[in-house]
Amino acid sequence: MVKVAIFICPTTHVICNIVVYRIIWHRLQSITFEMENFYKLIKPHEETILQKYINKCVIFYGGSIIGIYLISIIIISGPVTLNQPFPIMAEYPFDVFHQPMRTIAYIHQSICILQASAHICINTYTTLLLWFSSARLELLTDNLHAIRNIYDLTKCVQEHQKLLKYAEQVIRAIRPFAFIVMCFSTLGLIIVGLIFVTDQPLSMKIQCAGIAFNGLSEVFMYTWPAEHLIHVNNKIEKAIYSVEWYEHSVELQRSIQIILMRAQKPLLITIPCVMPPLSLNYYTKYLSTIFSYFTALRIFMQTSQEVDEPEI
Repeated sequence: MVKVAIFICPTTHVICNIVVYRIIWHRLQSITFEMENFYKLIKPHEETILQKYINKCVIFYGGSIIGIYLISIIIISGPVTLNQPFPIMAEYPFDVFHQPMRTIAYIHQSICILQASAHICINTYTTLLLWFSSARLELLTDNLHAIRNIYDLTKCVQEHQKLLKYAEQVIRAIRPFAFIVMCFSTLGLIIVGLIFVTDQPLSMKIQCAGIAFNGLSEVFMYTWPAEHLIHVNNKIEKAIYSVEWYEHSVELQRSIQIILMRAQKPLLITIPCVMPPLSLNYYTKYLSTIFSYFTALRIFMQTSQEVDEPEI
């Protein structure tokens, strides 16, 4: 049952992602168009900032994608080392243990596993939108430091309002995907813990170790840019305050005051009463909770074995 549940989690994860994409695809499309239009009109110094973000993220996100596909390949090659005919323990209403049906079923399962891996990798696209929002806000911070006259300040005020609306749209689009990742990663890690605390083949434990690593990396995919978005928003507040606002008109001072008040409200990826704000602090608590689950499972299994042992 546990082995089957390991494959039910990513399968259900993919189905939930497909449903959410179908519901909010108009919003995702408009956000993506905004990103593409910005890149078409990008300036050299803006491209430098974006390249800095790419260099920061390419190793982790590229390695995560490679890891997801690597685990898929290990699962597909599972029948070579495990005592099972197919990568997934599935029951068919017809005989699949003779050729050519056995080969067809094996190829079909392999294709489904690769498709599920490709769809899970789409998480890198949703987190890309978060990193893009952070990059735009950092560009605005540089523009605030370079203000020389009232025209530049007015332009920054308008740009700040525009970027806040864009960031809020991105957060609304990202929240359901982040919640799905938190739910199924937690459930998958608990199931993997049952494999580790029981007597299972080494090849099965290697597969589960890869699944656990991918589950933790999926959570980190969202908590890292969420933390950075909070940090960049705080930098805008400091940049606005460093502007020589006292030398401008009262009307513009009021606009700056509004920006300061708005910048004090952090951009959080959260669902009230359901999902706490994502951040690196949340990720550390998440890891602590998962390890606590593993410890509780190990103690429970050891206690069960001691109870089942006959007294001599």
